[in-house]
Amino acid sequence: MTDIHPFVRAFREAAPYIHYLRGKTLVVCLDSALSDEAALPLLAADLNLLAALGVRLVLVYGLQRQVEDLCRQNGIGLAYHRERRITTEAVLQQVKQASGSVAADIQAALSLGFAHAPQPVKRLPVVCGNVLWARPLGVWDGVDMQYSGQVRKTDAVAVNRYLDGGSIVLVAPVGISPIGQLYSLSAYEAAQEIAVAVKAEKLLFLIEENGIFGQDGNICHTLNAQEAEEILRSGCLKNDTEQLLQAAVQALDGGVSRVQILSGRNNGDVLRELFTRHGAGTSLSRQAMTRIRTAQESDIPELAALLAPLEEQGILRRRDKAELERHIRRFFLLENDRQLYGCVALRTFADAPHIGELECLAVSREARDSGYGEQLLAHLLKEARRAGIQRLFALTTQTADWFAERGFQAASADELPFERQEIYRSNRRQSKVMVLDLSLQAA
Repeated sequence: MTDIHPFVRAFREAAPYIHYLRGKTLVVCLDSALSDEAALPLLAADLNLLAALGVRLVLVYGLQRQVEDLCRQNGIGLAYHRERRITTEAVLQQVKQASGSVAADIQAALSLGFAHAPQPVKRLPVVCGNVLWARPLGVWDGVDMQYSGQVRKTDAVAVNRYLDGGSIVLVAPVGISPIGQLYSLSAYEAAQEIAVAVKAEKLLFLIEENGIFGQDGNICHTLNAQEAEEILRSGCLKNDTEQLLQAAVQALDGGVSRVQILSGRNNGDVLRELFTRHGAGTSLSRQAMTRIRTAQESDIPELAALLAPLEEQGILRRRDKAELERHIRRFFLLENDRQLYGCVALRTFADAPHIGELECLAVSREARDSGYGEQLLAHLLKEARRAGIQRLFALTTQTADWFAERGFQAASADELPFERQEIYRSNRRQSKVMVLDLSLQAA
């Protein structure tokens, strides 16, 4: 096979994600620091691209930095309690001014469309919707938070009507009470509440940092809700990031499938996160993103594509789709974020019920250093023990050392079940036989 051009490989990798996200609703929360001339045009171009691919977009923008700048310029003092700004009437006027200014900048950036388009592109419609009802935070510890509020209700019907009309919905972090009073809201909370109300598939927080960092100082590429809560309890996060992560967990609790936290400064990180296997930033899910499950008939095309490169290299013997269909229930598939990364199969024998064969252990090239092979092996050993298997063997031409490092011993073909000996001697692969005695190992 000839070498594949990098663009072709990248486009093929992106295709399943493009298909999956078409028609889905994404809520994007834009940190106030990213509404500048350096970041906004690039982010707007990527959002235009998402909309062109059929993604329904709600964009919530933050105002913290703009409000603080206006207050300094106008000599208005700022006070905080529990790390939340106390919004006085004077500060509220700056919130309204900042909201209009940032909304205008975002709409202008989104109206640029695609650079270097081969033909004129229809301008993307943007709707600035009044979709948030608010209530006051009230008095905290004897401190009146005044016009700082929280989301009372989201008008999900209006949001979906705008989205159905093909518009991006632009939402400011302000809400109105039933008596007509305006309140300043947390952009993180507003985005989280909207995402839950409209049943968004994903919620993206675009910030200046590259994601969430753990206690060890390293970025957490994936987190489930329990792991995120442990980080919150550890107290290792600064306040803004703590509020952000709390909003992410609440979104997951409310039914949002995925929450992504990533940098809006890094050109293209939004596209990397949504359309590549490795992504960018921190991805959160309610449960662990990696799982191993029994294969179904509908998995055969993806399974065949996973095995094909290894079959071409002679590492695995060729299996046509008819064979895969006959034996699909032998296979266990490892998925991460719904994408197939590895497989393994367990074969049993009627004439030797205490012996099993590990077949077709494969991990995609993109995930060779992920530890997925170890996870698949551990899962298969558990399934083998559950089936009463005491000796597990594997036939291999190129990975005998890998099996040996994990406790398998070299053996003779004479030790195979009679049914398997006949097949072994009839082919020319001359595979090495590696055997693991499960009766000697702790479960």
